[in-house]
Amino acid sequence: MNKHTPATAPANRSKAYSYVRFSTPEQQKGDSFRRQTEAARRYADVHNLDLQEATYQDLGVSAYRGANVAETGRLREFLEAVEHEDIPRGSYLLVESLDRISRQKPRKAVRLLEQICEAGIAVVTLNDGRVYTEDSLDSDSWSLMGAMMIAIRANEESETKARRLREAWANKRRKVSDKPLSSLCPGWLRLREDRKGFDAIPERAKIVQRVFDMTLAGMGQHAIAETLNKEGIPVFGRGSHWHRTYVNKMLADASTIGAFTPHRLEIVGGKKRRIPTETVEGYFPAVVDREVFEKVNAMSSARSVKQNNGAGMANILAGLAKCPKCGATMTRVNKGGEKGGKPYLVCTKAKARGGCDYRHKVRIDGVEEAIIRNAGWLNASLPATDEALQMQYEGATNAEMAASDEIENVVEAIARGGRSAALLDRLHQNEAAREDIRRTIADLERRIADTLTNRVQVTAAQFVDAAEVEKRDVALINATLRQLFSKVEVDWPSGRLWFHWKHAPGETTGIMYAWPKEDA
Repeated sequence: MNKHTPATAPANRSKAYSYVRFSTPEQQKGDSFRRQTEAARRYADVHNLDLQEATYQDLGVSAYRGANVAETGRLREFLEAVEHEDIPRGSYLLVESLDRISRQKPRKAVRLLEQICEAGIAVVTLNDGRVYTEDSLDSDSWSLMGAMMIAIRANEESETKARRLREAWANKRRKVSDKPLSSLCPGWLRLREDRKGFDAIPERAKIVQRVFDMTLAGMGQHAIAETLNKEGIPVFGRGSHWHRTYVNKMLADASTIGAFTPHRLEIVGGKKRRIPTETVEGYFPAVVDREVFEKVNAMSSARSVKQNNGAGMANILAGLAKCPKCGATMTRVNKGGEKGGKPYLVCTKAKARGGCDYRHKVRIDGVEEAIIRNAGWLNASLPATDEALQMQYEGATNAEMAASDEIENVVEAIARGGRSAALLDRLHQNEAAREDIRRTIADLERRIADTLTNRVQVTAAQFVDAAEVEKRDVALINATLRQLFSKVEVDWPSGRLWFHWKHAPGETTGIMYAWPKEDA
């Protein structure tokens, strides 16, 4: 190769994937992120590895309790990509050190390392250049023992930090009557300048009292939020408008009568649980009478029991449906009451009169029918992760439709008695051109399928299967939709649902939905 020939990567270069993790968001501001990413880049260059752009990052995620290998962790995403063979055997996982992968109990940490290596992935620790493979763990006992020792040290460090933190908070809780645990307090209170207690903010305390009074007068939480929004009363927190959920939390918050219940963090069944400790009376200044508080909560408890009878997920777009006007969540409501009412989707911001005018109610049954009917179409519409490839495909399909329209025009001209040689020749040319376009589309479809991960395709197939069974599992359909899409815009003016694909940001697929005449 002469010096003017561009260097190209050999086809047989092994792929390498960088995994970056640190525990606290503050570490991103320091040197941790740069150090880990540059070390991976250097190692790949020196060892002639093809470092992939798909870097797996758990930033501000702890490996002590295994959060990075839980459902939301990016290391879990890497493991699933290996399982589905989207990441081929023989690839490399580049990490700064083994404790970036796990700080769990040594047995679990080593088991995770073995799981990765047994899947045909070589794990490289960049701080010492050691390479762990299935063969090395089997044949080199020192390699396995070294991994175990590193896991023991990492777990002991995390255990020590966790114990010290628990002791510090336990000490704070013991002294809670003398000094606040922290500066955190409800929105109607503020920390005193001497930091030894809290004071009520008079104008906000009056709003809290008013909310309780309106509730006792029989006004619902939606109506209360709507009233506060119409009057232009500023929200206590960072929200843009008053919402039913904030009103609900306020009414149930014992800090309104001055009580505070500290919590301690425990791991139960592998998941974090906040365990309540002894309630401290008088921790906050009370802004509501205890008798009023207890009356309101008695009303709320009775209402909750009534609403939760026969509860279950009844909306396949739960957590996904968004307003096309303001982007707020659309929630399910029943028009005409709980019994025999018709379920609708409405914009939560418009419902609370928080500034959005998209007040139309969209019947859920029409939306659900459209999604079920078009499940196969959504599956077939999986966009490529390569934007240029997707644009080529869309251009080819548009050209195919144009060619079909032209053929139809020529056929109509011939049918009207114009069987000239020129028209017949034009028909043959257009048909030949359409066949060429269709071959191009078929080739592009194969290339697009190659860019899609097996995980996405498997999830899309699961969605179709769940939608096609006679007795549908709404929760299962919703779960698959949430894996495939980041949001679904319920665009009533156009009569379409716009699905935003997770794996291809910026790509959307639209389907029509039907609504009864009274909604039109």
